[in-house]
Amino acid sequence: AKNGNIDIIATNGKIRLQADSIEMVACGAGDEGNVQIVATETASMYATKVIINSKVNTKLMSSGITEVIANSCLKMYGSIISGVSDAVAVKDSKVGGQRYNQQQNVA
Repeated sequence: AKNGNIDIIATNGKIRLQADSIEMVACGAGDEGNVQIVATETASMYATKVIINSKVNTKLMSSGITEVIANSCLKMYGSIISGVSDAVAVKDSKVGGQRYNQQQNVA
């Protein structure tokens, strides 16, 4: 579509895309150029390799449980690694963290 949207809707069924390779590219300018995946239950990815690369920010969030599991080797690198537990909600730690805790628990 040169102008406007393309909607593919299956009101009572599934939409399947199958090919040797599938590319999704959003190349808008300014605030555009986003890809959004929304699922009411589960969004799953299965692959031999999953590579995520961002220039500014990468964030994994959950209001429930988050697990990071590596059955062989888990490597983490950061120029600064900061960890905060919910214990700072009652009494701030000697290195701070209470403000970060409050930012992450905004209702």
